[in-house]
Amino acid sequence: MVRHDLQSMPVDELLCEQDGADSAERVEREHRLREQMQISERLNEYYVQVVAEIRASLERAEAEGG
Repeated sequence: MVRHDLQSMPVDELLCEQDGADSAERVEREHRLREQMQISERLNEYYVQVVAEIRASLERAEAEGG
């Protein structure tokens, strides 16, 4: 498992229930975690798209120059 790869970690492991935490706190933590995971997924998709566009741009520049 990659250290920063939240997708490969089970949600239960990420939540790490604390002793004495009531269910409302746990639900709130789970909600925040899922929101953060969605944001991370969107950012990852964006970066993949940007890298693809940069590569395409470099390939076009090489084709025009070579």
